[in-house]
Amino acid sequence: MIKKTTRVGWLCNRGLGLMLAAGLCSGLALAQTVRPAGAVAVGRERETLRIRRFPKPGRALIVRSPEYNTSVGRSSSNRKPREWLLFEMIYETSPEWMDTLDFAYSVMTERRTTDGKKEFGLFQVTVRYLDVARGEHTSCVVLPPNAVARYGEPVAIAVEITQDGKPLASQGETAITGLPEDWWKNARVLDNPSVIRREGYLTDRSKTPFALINLDDYEVVK
Repeated sequence: MIKKTTRVGWLCNRGLGLMLAAGLCSGLALAQTVRPAGAVAVGRERETLRIRRFPKPGRALIVRSPEYNTSVGRSSSNRKPREWLLFEMIYETSPEWMDTLDFAYSVMTERRTTDGKKEFGLFQVTVRYLDVARGEHTSCVVLPPNAVARYGEPVAIAVEITQDGKPLASQGETAITGLPEDWWKNARVLDNPSVIRREGYLTDRSKTPFALINLDDYEVVK
């Protein structure tokens, strides 16, 4: 077992910019530019699935609520359109059919607490697609407006793709200096007191107002 003092020293020495407070790390420092962790294909599965395009953290991922014209319901209000975070990636598969594919997403956001300290939210969700045919596909998860407004903008994004528990590919993008390449499953990051797990927020786009937009670009979700 790694002692707490060793974990703190490791984090700070790796350039995470964690501030010591009462012997615990309390924040992470942002770099000026985004550092890609890169896509990783596992073993011979390189030919089975390939990540073609992956989002980078930042305000470019913010999208306003879609507007629909209807003949029923109350008239629209003057409320400012809400802002969602859409994390959309493009991948390619080579087998004629794949029964299922699991996409495990992790998103980290940053905000300042009322006392001025940095706090990081960790949002995670796994999406399972069914009957994936050979060719190019799109996968997308969404963070809702209130979570964006309350917990801040994304500073790190990652995905792990598996089939029946077997790793096929993974990729991460981060704007934090010194963050480990496998930050989304690294205990030194996950156990840091400044990183707060927030469950139930990150969700597949089929459960959001964006579900009916470009419907044919996405696979059926189980």
